[in-house]
Amino acid sequence: MRTFHILVSKHFTIKTKLGEVLQKSTSMNLDVLADAASKGAVWLQKGGKGKILRARSLDLQVSPEDKLVMYYDPRILIFPELSDAKCLVETLHYGIWLKPAGVLPQGTQVSDHTSLLRYVEKFKQKEAYLIHRIDRETEGLMIIGYTVEGAAKLSDLFQKNKVYKTYQAIVKGEIERGHKQTVNEPLDGKVAITHFEAIANGNGCSLLLVKIETGRLHQIRRHLEFIGSPIMGDPKYGRGNKNKDGLKLLAKSLSFMDPWTKKSVEIAVTMDLIL
Repeated sequence: MRTFHILVSKHFTIKTKLGEVLQKSTSMNLDVLADAASKGAVWLQKGGKGKILRARSLDLQVSPEDKLVMYYDPRILIFPELSDAKCLVETLHYGIWLKPAGVLPQGTQVSDHTSLLRYVEKFKQKEAYLIHRIDRETEGLMIIGYTVEGAAKLSDLFQKNKVYKTYQAIVKGEIERGHKQTVNEPLDGKVAITHFEAIANGNGCSLLLVKIETGRLHQIRRHLEFIGSPIMGDPKYGRGNKNKDGLKLLAKSLSFMDPWTKKSVEIAVTMDLIL
């Protein structure tokens, strides 16, 4: 990856199109720069201070005091854009979307064209707001905010633990059906609590229903590896649990009280869990 830190005043003393500044600073052609910008690789800091936002159009006028950063990684930019995702619940303030496995919830500094959040923004033709995350490898339900008010109120529900989530996982090893267990091994020096119940088993695997009280990095995956029952298809955790079908972890259900209608919202999905 190449990183370009650009002070507009180094090349121009008047307002100038973003494309001209980038071309002067990087010596790349406009088609390459337009592709990188449209996919989220270019960042603009107005006046050289304050918030840094993506700049997607080469026709954008920038001032001499502005600062730019471009993170150029052609290996990432050639990845295809996310072309399809399903919205299962639609309101004025938010939508509940089914994130496909292998898709990033949001972009990185290099790009966002492969992320669910960017797909929603283009689909809705307006800015969207990330409320919470699930791992890239995990399939499942995500709430995306459509308004500033929606993002604030739904984020508050998550912070107050008023959004109830369940997961399904297929793990290595046959665990007796009905067996319940709580794993409270700390992760990264912080409290982490995971509950699970075995609801089916066979062919050397088990199907678990999982609930978490905390949201540590890769919590479910790490806790299940810790007890010797790693999730099948996990590329990072566990041994003898790899496969070609991907991570067998699903963000299965969400339930919460809608802040506007004051009615309960409950939604659940299932994945093809063949044991």
